Amino acid sequence: MNSTQRLTNYWVTCADGLETLLQQELENLGIQNIQRFAGRLVFKGTLENAYRICMWSRLASRVLLPIHTHELERTHDARDVAEELYEGAISFDWSLVFAPQSTFAVRLHVEREIKVNTQFATLRVKDGVVDSFMEAVGKRPSIDIKQPEITLYVLAGKTEHTYCLDLSGDSLHKRGYRRFMTDAPIKENLAAAILQKAELAEYQPDIILDPMCGSGTFIIESLMILTDRAPGLVRRFGFNGWHGHDRELWLSLKAEAAERHEKALERPLPKLYAYDADWEAVKATRQNIIAAGFEKLLDQIQIEERTLADWDNFHAEGKKAFIVTNPPYGERLGDKASNRSLYLGLSALLQKNFPNQRAAIIAAQVEQADVLAFLEPQTLRLMNGKLPIYVRFGTVKPATVTQPFLATWQPQQFEKIEGAEDFTNRLQKNMQNLKKWAVKENVYCLRLYDADLPDFNVAVDLYGDRLHVQEYAPPKSIDPEKAKKRFNLALAAIRAVTGLGRDAIFIKTRARQAGSNQYTKQSTASKRFIVQEGNARILVNLTDYLDTGLFLDHRQIRLRIAKEARGKHFLNLYSYTSTASLHAALGGAASTTSVDLSNTYLSWSKENFVLNGLTVDHADEQHMFFASDCFEWLKEGHEQYDLIFIDPPTFSNSKKFYGTFDVQRDHVSLIKRAMNRLTSDGTLYFSNNYRGFELDEEIEAMYDIEEITNETIGLDFKRNHKIHRAWKITHPAIK
Repeated sequence: MNSTQRLTNYWVTCADGLETLLQQELENLGIQNIQRFAGRLVFKGTLENAYRICMWSRLASRVLLPIHTHELERTHDARDVAEELYEGAISFDWSLVFAPQSTFAVRLHVEREIKVNTQFATLRVKDGVVDSFMEAVGKRPSIDIKQPEITLYVLAGKTEHTYCLDLSGDSLHKRGYRRFMTDAPIKENLAAAILQKAELAEYQPDIILDPMCGSGTFIIESLMILTDRAPGLVRRFGFNGWHGHDRELWLSLKAEAAERHEKALERPLPKLYAYDADWEAVKATRQNIIAAGFEKLLDQIQIEERTLADWDNFHAEGKKAFIVTNPPYGERLGDKASNRSLYLGLSALLQKNFPNQRAAIIAAQVEQADVLAFLEPQTLRLMNGKLPIYVRFGTVKPATVTQPFLATWQPQQFEKIEGAEDFTNRLQKNMQNLKKWAVKENVYCLRLYDADLPDFNVAVDLYGDRLHVQEYAPPKSIDPEKAKKRFNLALAAIRAVTGLGRDAIFIKTRARQAGSNQYTKQSTASKRFIVQEGNARILVNLTDYLDTGLFLDHRQIRLRIAKEARGKHFLNLYSYTSTASLHAALGGAASTTSVDLSNTYLSWSKENFVLNGLTVDHADEQHMFFASDCFEWLKEGHEQYDLIFIDPPTFSNSKKFYGTFDVQRDHVSLIKRAMNRLTSDGTLYFSNNYRGFELDEEIEAMYDIEEITNETIGLDFKRNHKIHRAWKITHPAIK
């Protein structure tokens, strides 16, 4: 039996969670009788087996050849582990393994519960190897921790220390093509594992899409699988300086791998799409594809700067699609809520554009993965370095076609509610009158009733298929018990007329608010939902704050902004949850800038953007958010905007800035400052909810003014035409 056929024990290491997949891969390479441990597989095989793993394994981290075992006599707590490791190293003749002219490095792995300074212990292993050489041949090898010719892997255990030759040299996940990096990239072997688990090769898709491609790892690993490209074909290994290296055997395996790759290139490939919102990532992907040797296949790959919202019109069109991506989870989005919104938005786009197609999505927390709408989902937990990740696999559920609530609502049959007959009739009549309009205009959120009757002083708002009921606090002259009884009658009537149950109805009491109290948290229940308005999906909170995150009376002006924003730079002052900015962005605005004093509402704003596939997290942001007093912000900047929307509060005395704001008193100064930032042919929309408001004559004299109040009030607010007033303001034409 020659040396290449001799059976030897080998260790193959991998990231935690990959053991089962790696075993399947080794079995496909013809290796049997594999023992599985946490992070490591052990088998007895030939040198050819070991070389094939180095060449072909897409999942392994290292291939180790155990050389020497040092059994321990002392196992008590007072052991000097570093000196044990030295003794083990010097007791073996390392000149039998490699020459003193070779450089080497030591990688030390310590089993749990063993206490030792790993840096010092690693140094003692190196000392032992060097001293062994000096005793054997009188010469010593040099240390090279960056690019050693020989790497020794040492496992420090409780009863023995094992010294291995690392045949792989550097970790096998380093294929050699990643020349350009992006934030939080996934390791190449983990990407390959995900593609293997998703059965990419067996699925044979017509389209492969990575909508957040980063440095292009998934695209490149897909190409390597589909073109039968061995991951070890062009990289260096740790066995070249080993005395036992069989160069002819390795060159024959390399020639075989090159031939297989060339033959596979003759087969048709799917169309690949690599998108990212960050231009630097797009450049990195292109360069890494070239570095991987796939330059000739660039015509098969569409690499573009796109946000998720930009591929909203991308469809598989009857072809088999496979979507795989590593979203920018974690610190890059700031908090868990934004992360959840990202996954909700991604899921909605997948459902709309790729129903019944296969997908694999990475998440940092399993709760993020749980919002993905997959049929019969599977989850794989892996370690990307020291960070756990969760990969959700599945077939994308088709999107449920939803209609406005009033489209399916019909007048209900119910027993008469004594004392609430007039309210019942009025609410039912309002809903019947609004039904045709809501269905035609696709209005999902609207006001059904607004204190139409003096005895029932409530507002009833519909958000999707949920109701937000606000009780206007009764005056002190009204008996509280009587008011409570009447409100309970109203609630009974609301449930009867709408047909909605208690769990779909959210109740608040609305008193006149002073200062910033309107923004004070009312509850900690956090019942947040997604509703539709035009092309936008918006997060509303029906429990925590007096206002829900969506001012219904400004619906029409938001939709107007969406139509006018394409190609324009949009500024939103007192932006609240920035829904007007969101509509502008989805309408194709060149940029949006949102200014509000509240960090809470700006965080909410970013969630709305992320939910709709718009990016808010890279340096040259197209969509910007500023936590600032609007007066000060306007004063400090010089940027010009084509379209501006101002919807200030009636009064504010926030603790965050000195003084108070009164819309009647201060609107002249506010509008003048904003008009200084408006382009000569731009448009400013000004609106407010102060019922006694009058636009100052100074403003009317300085600018072209058109009151557009009637155009900005939807049918659901026509009964209360004083809900707000709005103006279109432009610079006078130069004569």
